[in-house]
Amino acid sequence: MLDYDIDHRGDLTRYEYLYRCIRDDILSGELAAGDRLPSKRALAAHLEVALVTVESAYAQLVAEGFVSARPRSGYYVNLLPQAASASPRSAVSTRSATPPRPAASPTSAVHADPHDGRQEDTPLLADFSRPATRADSSAANLWERALRQTITQEPRTELFAAQPAQGTERLRVAIADYLQRSRGVAVSPRNIVVGAGAQVIYQMIVCLLGRSTVAVEDPGYGRVWATYAAGGCPVRYVRADEEGMRVDLLAQTDAAVAHVMPSHQFPTGRVTSAARRFELLGWAAAGDRHIVEDDYDCEFRMSGLPVPPLVAADTAGRVLYVNTFSKSLSSALRLAYLALPDEIVPVWRERFGFLACTVSVIDQVALARLLESGDYDRHVARYRTQQRRLRDQLVGALKASAAGPRLTFEEADSGLHFVLAADVAGDAAAEERRIAREALREGVRLAPLGGYAYEQANATRADGRARFVMQYDGLDPERVDRVADAISRACLTPLA
Repeated sequence: MLDYDIDHRGDLTRYEYLYRCIRDDILSGELAAGDRLPSKRALAAHLEVALVTVESAYAQLVAEGFVSARPRSGYYVNLLPQAASASPRSAVSTRSATPPRPAASPTSAVHADPHDGRQEDTPLLADFSRPATRADSSAANLWERALRQTITQEPRTELFAAQPAQGTERLRVAIADYLQRSRGVAVSPRNIVVGAGAQVIYQMIVCLLGRSTVAVEDPGYGRVWATYAAGGCPVRYVRADEEGMRVDLLAQTDAAVAHVMPSHQFPTGRVTSAARRFELLGWAAAGDRHIVEDDYDCEFRMSGLPVPPLVAADTAGRVLYVNTFSKSLSSALRLAYLALPDEIVPVWRERFGFLACTVSVIDQVALARLLESGDYDRHVARYRTQQRRLRDQLVGALKASAAGPRLTFEEADSGLHFVLAADVAGDAAAEERRIAREALREGVRLAPLGGYAYEQANATRADGRARFVMQYDGLDPERVDRVADAISRACLTPLA
């Protein structure tokens, strides 16, 4: 039986403390691969905690891939690669972390069939093929207030003075503190670079790593692919399965860089498993290779604890960490940052130190004020609650629709999009396109999962279901029922 002193949990909740204790025992080898964990009821009784405490801890371990749940059998420890031998305490802060939120990434949207009879300028009832294109009203008000206070209260000597190429020191300090409290990652402000959006950061990475061959997840984020290709980098498309990028396939390529989204992969929404994370780190450490971790949507995990970032387990200095504030505030603000390993900081300064930062000083100071005051964290918490309610409203309406029995909802807790799977009679790829055309005639633009794949086979699964990427953060709550009915009719058209 597992023995942990719950009274020594500090400021952690009971279930978070229990999750961390079991996770650390797995990583240290105290719990070996194949070991069966105690039943939830037995462990709850032994530790004298509520059953829901153990259920929540086990659910988090399953979500991160440390254990597997076997129906009518129990919970078993998964096999982790040797790269997991480093103690998690050496790389990850054990402080309680309350997630805020960066930006979700769209990819090439699936466009209307030019012969479907709909004019492109006709207003849509809903567009799930891209994230929200306008700022949330609370975010707009928050930013307006921050700008006003910055201009009226901050000294002009700070707002109009020359600043370092990496960004103002004040903002870099604020971001470093934010990463520590929200993601459990300790990073020095000297390692942080501020840039005008993720694409600017990607372009920096191209120059930093010398136009190396880059491996990307397939299906994946088309704008990442295009940015690397435009920078002269050969691109390799590696299948992403239920656990993340296939490292066995990655090792067969000549890639020196792997660009991954471990906390919430776009477009599948999956979380990279613990085993796969250590495989990735092992691949990078085995040669002169690097990993670009795109943590675009980490703060919007709708259930359980935030999934620790890959960089937190990186003891070899191989992970370049990218994040943005586009989703939490607005993509129009173009605010992103890059956290570099120590060995790459001098290279960045040599190659980019002569440039001016691509983000205005006033915007940088305004963002620093939001992070310092806690206003940003509070805004993110409110927005996450709002989006959870919107997701629940949409999922509930789709379940209640005529097509409800044929629909399933995948990775709905991972972030600001989920995957809608529909039972179909024919070829999944063809049915995705047909349903998308039918939905567009109803005023709803859907994004077939196959539209995000370089190789169509990488988006096709054995169950033969048609799948759609549902980026719901731009949806009008008052239109949810009409939208659900439109999607239902599109799914049922050929089988009615």
